Amino acid sequence: MRDYWRGSVEAWECDEMGHMNVRFWVRRALDGMMLMASELGCERAFAPEATASLLPVRQHIRFLKEAREGAPLFFRGGVVSLDETEVTFYGEIVHTLDGAIGATFLTKMAHVEAKTGKAYPWPERTRTLATAIQVHVPPHGSPRSIPFDGPTDPFDAGTLGLRGFQQVGLSAVRIEDVDVFNRLYPEGMIGRVSTGVPNLMTAWREETTAELSAQDGQPRKAGAAVLEYRLDYVAWPGAGDFVAVYSGVADVAEKTNTLKHVLTHPVTGEIFCICEAVAVTFDLVARKVIAIPPLARAKLEARLIKPLG
Repeated sequence: MRDYWRGSVEAWECDEMGHMNVRFWVRRALDGMMLMASELGCERAFAPEATASLLPVRQHIRFLKEAREGAPLFFRGGVVSLDETEVTFYGEIVHTLDGAIGATFLTKMAHVEAKTGKAYPWPERTRTLATAIQVHVPPHGSPRSIPFDGPTDPFDAGTLGLRGFQQVGLSAVRIEDVDVFNRLYPEGMIGRVSTGVPNLMTAWREETTAELSAQDGQPRKAGAAVLEYRLDYVAWPGAGDFVAVYSGVADVAEKTNTLKHVLTHPVTGEIFCICEAVAVTFDLVARKVIAIPPLARAKLEARLIKPLG
């Protein structure tokens, strides 16, 4: 794998958990993939004058080791596969000091007309160039709980509330949020999920840590960490649009909970992004995962979203 980005974690990129927020992991990975695309012959694919560009279609992420303020990192990767109009990149962000993998990214991107977003075939030279940076997905980068392949869950914005989804986010898309083609940057999708989820989960997490502390007398502070994500990018809002985030609990296990998120336009109901995430409750004092106690698990199970139909 070749290197395509190198830098470190800024203080303002860290969230209330004390580590780099998911939106910046995605930003760094996409910075790397933009350079990777140049090796496919797409040297100016993200410039204002581009006639062809690349758009994310689906992204699978695994978070393996947190990155805290000042941590030096680099991104490396290559091409997994290339079909008629799409490419699948694999990349990983690595901790420079010890070589530990921070996060892995499997990203399917479409080769599109820059202005319209309409997919069209790769030129023959791209197929030749792709072989030079071909990689295989290593075991630590393979999906674990959320498959990369498979259909996208169907959602209707009008029925989300009836199924038990809660509106956790509502925001405008500003000019600084969009790229040169007036599309919300991909990190703007996962970033809105990240800032919205506390409206769904914070009270429950605080109750959970309080329940555990009452049992053993150990001080705890509730936090959260996401282990795995899959995002399906459906449409792209632009400057002046609005984004509503609806979230719900899909499953509860011994230490993890699976959340589903749907990003929509609050007026038109257009679906922008569908996201699934496996998360854990995190003790910010001990900085370790908390097993969900029985009472807390029962409360969360009572909130499970309803299936279709």
